Amino acid sequence: SVEGKQGFRDALDALRGIPELLAMTWGDDAGHFPGNFDFVAVMDFADFDSASVYVLHPLHQTYIRDHASKVIGERVIVQHDWTPPLG
Repeated sequence: SVEGKQGFRDALDALRGIPELLAMTWGDDAGHFPGNFDFVAVMDFADFDSASVYVLHPLHQTYIRDHASKVIGERVIVQHDWTPPLG
């Protein structure tokens, strides 16, 4: 439903209140190619320990239970360790 999707987006934005989440960008697929996923969220953490704290945070757990589990049919998670180039 439209309300469910908006509730999901609002709850996603509320995750910015978790201190370990340094940055987040999200949005709908632009629709240029068939078969793409519908939505993406990119979240930045200082390190894996911070991401682990985020996952267990009560706000995140509530988001999963009350929103994500109700509107997400299929998901792909990519964990990428990135170190800025020296120079």
